[in-house]
Amino acid sequence: MLRRGCRPHLPNCTRSLPDFPATCDRQAPLRALALQAQAVLRARSLDAEPLLELLPGAWLARTGSTRAPAPALYRPAVAAVLQGAKQVWVGDAVLEYRAGDALLTRQPVPARGMVARGNHQTHFLGLVVELDTVLLRQLLSQLGNPPTGQAPHPAPFSVVALDSPVLSCLLRLLELALDTPDAQRLLWPALQRELLFRLLQGEAGPALLAMALPSPLARRMAGAIRTLQRSFRQPLDAAALASRAGMGSALFYRHFRAATGLSPLQYQKQLRLIEARRLLQGGGTSISATAFAVGYESPSQFSREFSRLFGHAPREALPPIAR
Repeated sequence: MLRRGCRPHLPNCTRSLPDFPATCDRQAPLRALALQAQAVLRARSLDAEPLLELLPGAWLARTGSTRAPAPALYRPAVAAVLQGAKQVWVGDAVLEYRAGDALLTRQPVPARGMVARGNHQTHFLGLVVELDTVLLRQLLSQLGNPPTGQAPHPAPFSVVALDSPVLSCLLRLLELALDTPDAQRLLWPALQRELLFRLLQGEAGPALLAMALPSPLARRMAGAIRTLQRSFRQPLDAAALASRAGMGSALFYRHFRAATGLSPLQYQKQLRLIEARRLLQGGGTSISATAFAVGYESPSQFSREFSRLFGHAPREALPPIAR
């Protein structure tokens, strides 16, 4: 909950989310998916858990109410909405997606997500499946007809509509989550391959193709992102990053922002603050020690920037017993 007078910074381009129903050919599969997801939650006896791991690399998300945008590091994955709707902010852009759609994340990027439609009677339900680029490349090498279509914008996210074959795979994923450990161990790898194949054949195909077989420019940007992820605690040397990417600082800045929605400094800052929240939530550390651990030289600056991003002071991220 946001403290009075302390709100996270949001872009000015947030739009209202129209109430478009799923097309008729997807309504029945989506109802079946929602019912199966609820059965999984009942069987696991974890109705209160917001994120439940079903299988290696696959999670079921559940929320009973709309919430303030929660910053997090989004990793390469396909996040399908089974029920409700969600919005994701990255930089100054906002993406909206609802039941029958999926958010495709092609590279790691800090962003803020918010459930835009969900309540205690009709929970938001989503399925998140990690994207394995090695497996994607293996499948592409075996396809006689690789995906065609317009190359996607370099931004890290895209929203795609899910067709019936993909929805069928997701239903079997939920069914497998209630099967025996032996069945899960033997059948999940094959279902993963089928899911990726179906995604490649659908609207997500061009984006997945660009992710598995990136252009030379995309590879250079991916290298810069990996460097920032490894060294976000160190002072930012944007000129060195640009040099390693083989371009001038101004050109590097433009391409980095196009690829992530953030400047290199914003990317680093959000990585630091997201890691700081994780450390604080784990307990056993002080606010000052956490600030230094993630690369800040000033605990007061850390507290200001933490409050601006998360909408509350660092102390509120500590376990109740440590406050």
